[in-house]
Amino acid sequence: MAMRLLILVLYGVLLFLAFNQLDSYMLDLIAALRGQLILVSFLLVGLCYFYSKKMASSLLVLSTILTLVHFKPYSSNQREVGDIKVTQINLQYSNPNLQQIIYNQMIEEKNDILVLLEFNDTQRHVLDNLNTEYHLFGYAEVEGAPFGIIVISKLPIIQKQIKRFDNPKLGYVKLSFLHNNIMLNSLVFHPPSPRGRTLWTQRNSVLSKVQNEIKTLGGNWLIAGDFNTVPWSRYFIEADNNCFDRSGFYVTWPSKIQFNGLPVLGLPIDHCIASEKIRLTNINTSFVKGSDHRSLTYEVKLSKQ
Repeated sequence: MAMRLLILVLYGVLLFLAFNQLDSYMLDLIAALRGQLILVSFLLVGLCYFYSKKMASSLLVLSTILTLVHFKPYSSNQREVGDIKVTQINLQYSNPNLQQIIYNQMIEEKNDILVLLEFNDTQRHVLDNLNTEYHLFGYAEVEGAPFGIIVISKLPIIQKQIKRFDNPKLGYVKLSFLHNNIMLNSLVFHPPSPRGRTLWTQRNSVLSKVQNEIKTLGGNWLIAGDFNTVPWSRYFIEADNNCFDRSGFYVTWPSKIQFNGLPVLGLPIDHCIASEKIRLTNINTSFVKGSDHRSLTYEVKLSKQ
């Protein structure tokens, strides 16, 4: 009896940690591992089997349901051809494969917009020949790859704005693209990774300010970046139309943690969010040489209204 009670308590604690929404640094980081914690719960189910088959069966059903709801293996994203193809990549600073990555994404993969994060300014020379072929943000010295962001676009970039907060290392980039006389307003950002309480607070501050900025956007708009948080976090930007919800579960970090194609150990921390009338289609991730992130690719179907 005592052992069954202990297993039940441990099971409850595990689910509390997985689903908690408390305003706490450590609990937020633990909750980011929700999928992994749900999988650990099956170990307790197996242990419980030796003491109570009936209770083990009940917990097995609950753990199975939570696994299906979290990992969404039944989900599939739309395959409709969009107007604009976008890929966003966290390069990981000093990626020696930058030139090949750009060639693959712009020529072979035929992206219309390529968003590069963690761009090292010492590699600016790689962009020299692109300046006459594409529309660039972050290449000009006055811009200087703010927040490590570079954008390469086949579409005209008709407006550029860099928004810095009190801490000049924090902020976002606001760009407007033109496609067939239709404007696409966008925000690109990359808040700090929460490797400490101060960085965690800064990350949350950036996410909150981007959330407020979204309220001012009109027409077709798109938010892209490495959010450094998961969609089920209490600090995630509230929006119904995002890549994660439209595609089913995906993993972008760490890039090499896969299990037969099932992303059970990694986390989705690279995201896109769009205005309600935009359709996000053909969402997928892929390996990027030299980076610890997978790329996030999707197509945007603009609203003509």
